Amino acid sequence: MDEIRGVLSREIRRSGLPVPPDLVSALAPAICCLQEWRDCWLDIPGADSLRVGRERLAPVRGCLFKLRFENYLGLARVQPYADGAPLCAPVVVEVISPKFASACEHIGFFRGLLEDLFARAAQLPFDLSGPTERGVREALQPPTPLFVLHFLSQHADSLRDALALVQARPHRYLADRTEQAGLAQASQADPDVLQDIVRSPERWVRTDRDVLVARRMDGYAPTAIRQGISVESLDTPENRFVRHFLRQVLVAAEELLAQRWWDRVPVARRKRVRGVTEGVRRAYDHPMFDDVGPIRYLPVSSQVLLRRDGYRKLLDLWQRFHCARRPLFARLQEAIEVRDIATLYEVWAFFALIDEIQLALGETPCVEIETSVEHGLRWRARARFGNSGTLVYDLGYRRQSYSVSLRPDFSWVRGARLDVVLDAKFRLDRLPSPEEEDSPQATAKRADLYKMHTYRDALGVRAAVAVYPGTEDVFYHRKPGTSPSVTLQQLLLGQVSGVGAIAMKPFRDRSI
Repeated sequence: MDEIRGVLSREIRRSGLPVPPDLVSALAPAICCLQEWRDCWLDIPGADSLRVGRERLAPVRGCLFKLRFENYLGLARVQPYADGAPLCAPVVVEVISPKFASACEHIGFFRGLLEDLFARAAQLPFDLSGPTERGVREALQPPTPLFVLHFLSQHADSLRDALALVQARPHRYLADRTEQAGLAQASQADPDVLQDIVRSPERWVRTDRDVLVARRMDGYAPTAIRQGISVESLDTPENRFVRHFLRQVLVAAEELLAQRWWDRVPVARRKRVRGVTEGVRRAYDHPMFDDVGPIRYLPVSSQVLLRRDGYRKLLDLWQRFHCARRPLFARLQEAIEVRDIATLYEVWAFFALIDEIQLALGETPCVEIETSVEHGLRWRARARFGNSGTLVYDLGYRRQSYSVSLRPDFSWVRGARLDVVLDAKFRLDRLPSPEEEDSPQATAKRADLYKMHTYRDALGVRAAVAVYPGTEDVFYHRKPGTSPSVTLQQLLLGQVSGVGAIAMKPFRDRSI
């Protein structure tokens, strides 16, 4: 197996680019870089198929395979098979875009994209809601680190205030407890106490004191008498819930701080997250929790949790914390792990469009992420701009035309009408002019323009535009004689009709 893996590694390195020494750690565990849209020929003795990610490739002839990544960037696993069994462990490669001059520029764009995505995502006040949910339900899967970053950034002040209120006025209840008290301290003499005295002769001693119990017991008296007392206890279901929630936040925060991309989060946000994490840790170690036991059930119907200040807010934060099961953040985390720039750019474009539309319309958005019992883990995000319109990002949702099923990344809805669609295209540098030579590279770009035509014509929308990481905006009007330039405000609120592209890239990136 090691011999076959060595052959596979040599074949891949022969067609790929070496990992720059200063990027070995950043690109780990990739052994080399392969460029998107370029053929890589691999001769693997004994192999009858090649697994690339989730796909299986058949040989071109014999044991010769043609490996070509299309519309895919980031980490990829390559593994040869024979008769359905793997011949060796997979070899990991980094697929980079040919639009960058080097792997360093590729990673530079990735880091800039990621940093800007964090900045935009963390500053938006998400309203996480489930209109058809009933009651409170704890997620079975842990929250993703990206969700934890968003949660702690957004709710740091609320979490600190709620914990301060709980510590200042913790919920208590009176508990009955039985203790052995000395004869002089005894204050109760009910039938249960007398019965305990009679049944415990090992505690009798002879005494010369003239007490009633000694006269009745031939000069003997008990050394200790059982007494029932009432004491205040903090070991309540509500405090167990608080302690449980704090522990969950701490575990999630520790995982966040251990992420390889943590040091690329903006300094102010890291400071805020570290501050609230320390506050949660101090609250978890507070003496009020010394005698609080482990949680046995979630007291979701408790009037203390529903009404008392501090506890009520912590219940609300717990509900928000467990919105992490929704795939928005899970998909982002997966994309970050494999450095899937195309997916990250698509999600980044949603946040960037919200910012640009807010500037263009002068209207503060209300951003929502919705789930429902019927659709389970499906998610849908939208940003409402008052009466002007709504930007909708439907991941996995397909709109049916009269002939084919289409899925635009973003939809601009005015009233109840779908008006404009936008599609994120990371691989597009610019849209070619009609006079441009039909080179393979230009043809690939023109395919995106054709898709915009398909969206506009098949869905009956006024305009369809691509969002791409370039520098030039272009728009082809349906009516000849109109201006080739168009602003975002004109596109969304005007009457322009046609297809084109809007240039948008992370403001921290300088690589393209």
